[in-house]
Amino acid sequence: MKHWHNLEIEAVRSETSTELITPKIRTNYQLTHGKNRLTAAEKTPEWKKFFSYFNDALMYVLIGASVLKFITGSFIEGAIVLLVVILNALIGYYQERKADESLSSITKLLSSKATIESKDGRISIDAEELVPGDRVYLAPGDIIPADLRIESVNELKIDESILTGEPDAVVKTVPRLDEHTALADRTNMAYSGTQVQSGTGKGIVVAIGSETEIGKINASLASIEVKETPLLKKVNEMNHAIFKGIGLFIFLLGLISYFIYDMSIMYIVSAIIALIVSSIPEGLPSILTIILSSGVKNMSQQNAIVKGLPTVETLGSMTVICSDKTGTLTKNDMTLTTLFTNNQVIDVLKTNQEDYSKNELLAEIMQNCQETQSFEDVHCPVTGNATELALLKWTNRIGAQRIESVETLPFDSKYKYMATSHRINGKKRIFVKGAPDVIMTKVSAAHIDGTMQKFDRLQWEQVNSSFASEGQRVIAFAYKDVANDTLLTHDEINDLVMTGLAGIIDPPKESAIEAVADCKKAGVRVVMITGDHPTTAKAIAQQLGINHADRAITGTELDRLSAEEWQTVVKNTNIFARTTPEHKLQIVTSLQEQGEIVGMTGDGVNDAPALRKADVGIAMGIKGSDVSKQAADMILIDDNFATIAKAIREGRRIFDNLKKTILFYLPTCLAQGLLLIVSMLGNMPLPLTTVQILWLNLVASITLSYALGFEPAHKMIMNRAPRDMNEKIISKYTLFRILYVGILLTFFGFLTMNLFSDEATRQTVLINAIVFGQAFYMLNCREITSFAFSNKIKQNKALIYSLLVMALLQLAMVYFPPLQGIVHTTSLSLNNMLISILPALLLFLLVESEKHITRVILNESYSEQFNSFE
Repeated sequence: MKHWHNLEIEAVRSETSTELITPKIRTNYQLTHGKNRLTAAEKTPEWKKFFSYFNDALMYVLIGASVLKFITGSFIEGAIVLLVVILNALIGYYQERKADESLSSITKLLSSKATIESKDGRISIDAEELVPGDRVYLAPGDIIPADLRIESVNELKIDESILTGEPDAVVKTVPRLDEHTALADRTNMAYSGTQVQSGTGKGIVVAIGSETEIGKINASLASIEVKETPLLKKVNEMNHAIFKGIGLFIFLLGLISYFIYDMSIMYIVSAIIALIVSSIPEGLPSILTIILSSGVKNMSQQNAIVKGLPTVETLGSMTVICSDKTGTLTKNDMTLTTLFTNNQVIDVLKTNQEDYSKNELLAEIMQNCQETQSFEDVHCPVTGNATELALLKWTNRIGAQRIESVETLPFDSKYKYMATSHRINGKKRIFVKGAPDVIMTKVSAAHIDGTMQKFDRLQWEQVNSSFASEGQRVIAFAYKDVANDTLLTHDEINDLVMTGLAGIIDPPKESAIEAVADCKKAGVRVVMITGDHPTTAKAIAQQLGINHADRAITGTELDRLSAEEWQTVVKNTNIFARTTPEHKLQIVTSLQEQGEIVGMTGDGVNDAPALRKADVGIAMGIKGSDVSKQAADMILIDDNFATIAKAIREGRRIFDNLKKTILFYLPTCLAQGLLLIVSMLGNMPLPLTTVQILWLNLVASITLSYALGFEPAHKMIMNRAPRDMNEKIISKYTLFRILYVGILLTFFGFLTMNLFSDEATRQTVLINAIVFGQAFYMLNCREITSFAFSNKIKQNKALIYSLLVMALLQLAMVYFPPLQGIVHTTSLSLNNMLISILPALLLFLLVESEKHITRVILNESYSEQFNSFE
């Protein structure tokens, strides 16, 4: 890898082309190396995406059950089962969580034309025709067409925010730089996709296509695989466990039924199909989708747009948030905070009109030694140089005098200052502002309390260091009185009178400070990854309350580490400064290798690979680029870090409710399976038909199950550590509850149905007993081991509505003739209806008693473990 910024111009020419590129040279190079364009990613056909959702163990079983139904002549029941499978696939396809548009968006950033030097003079060509060695002319508004080594400049400034994330335009220079200079500090380079803000220049093409910095980002995006979310991993694990259990039961029952009871093949096939349909939680994907969708809706109301449903749960399991600084943790609004003048430090935010006279001269220099606000402007501008805007906001507020300039020396990175001249009371005065270390070398006196005094350089250097240590950008202000005929030149910038220092900072958001504190309480580590200087990064981190804010490591230092050292540094460092896109991606990757669930915020094209790689990529809605938004999983409409803390809370609530839902849903499946198994082992008729089982699974269960997804968050939800990613959805206690309730439902079902001899009545009472048992057990599941009504039921209106809908559906099933014909049920008398409801009430009391015993027997810490997701 060549360090072009480290080479002299002559060396760059010899490495690329010492002569102007001819058409023949251009053609030969392109035949070998290709044109200046980015490689497009191969897209998966839509039909492949859809059919991929059939690739699941439980879906295979259901498809097999549907085929068997068709073979045995039960076409309606077979069609119903197949419809369930197709609906689940459609749900999965609909919630496709990652759009592959980020690569195509990068190509939109590239320039379509380039002005180059040729033997015929300046000519314009298609940017994709460029090759290394081309000399490219740059003018205001131009999009840089390739990576260039700057050859000449005339006040050239380039906006590189899409690559570095820093808002200020970079003043470009020609001299070679140190080999280890960070990307953001390579002032003698111009990078593809960035834009010329002002000035002109010329550069030599040193990299095209995939070799450019933006091309490397493009390649990184293409190589990153879409990750599987923690929720999908756990659900897949659960599905495989259910698949194995059902497979074992089917094998054993088939052997027992055929060889011991000598049952017919048709009866065994019908029983196996019924067992498959009853035991497989085919309604669970729909329920999960409803619950996750509710989380997406809640987050949108809190300024967070989630692009994929599983992301909602992943947010709740995050252990690390890697955040950009500017605009996310800070206000992205440079603000003048402190002044040093007249031998005192002044808090600018408290300075008012009455204090103006004390700082009149300093305020005048700030007001007039600038290029952002013209003399004719009535109002303070809202766009322009961020540093000058910070000064002008204060000087305009206090009403500092505006004086038309006579001459201007624009800021030049070579000199590190700017100057203007003005006529004041018939005399000429030069105002100067710039870097303190430069200005102090040109000062001979200090203006203190209206008098000229000796310049105490040591004192001013100490104040400068003090401001800088607090993360402030420090600017020095001075003046010089000259003769009226004196011209403003760099030679005149000497024997200055020092007037003051100003400290400017992009302050942290108050909401971000609170959010960082919330994350710390929740056990979520906050890591700052910024392109800013380490001193500023540490100062802001300290104000935010980020742990270990006294330590920072730069991208240059990271480059010198071994693989082992990388892992140690990433584990123990929370502040990374002067980073490149490669650093961000590597930091995220290293954290994931250490078992962390990583959230990554970003707004520029440079952030896109890290956003895509992170478990949760979080893009900025206001200042974020299209590329970052399309690579991310979530978009913050308000660019506010506090919104992430709210999203974590919502994600944890969703996962808690998912566990409650599974705890509620699976005992019903188990009970239905046990009813069939006991019937087969007892050589009895099957208690329910396939359609009746589907009614239980898809109508009653879903009607009730989704309501638990709207349970409010536990009051201590943000005071616990992120859950252990090795924790299974079905814990030992959850398994006990599933077995316990499943057996009770089965027992009460047989007990109730055997009170009647008529088959239609038996089946109707059995369905009622199971459905009402589900309804009462759902109330149990509002709290895992606490009393069911610890939270007022009116806090979850969805639960009340679901109970009403369930009651209406059951009444329709019992008393509405068309539905009776479909489900094969019959009308029940009032006494029979009460008989089918009483077991449900008894089940509720038994489960609440078990929960009370659990609370008493288990010690407090173990009980908290069970309640950690309530």
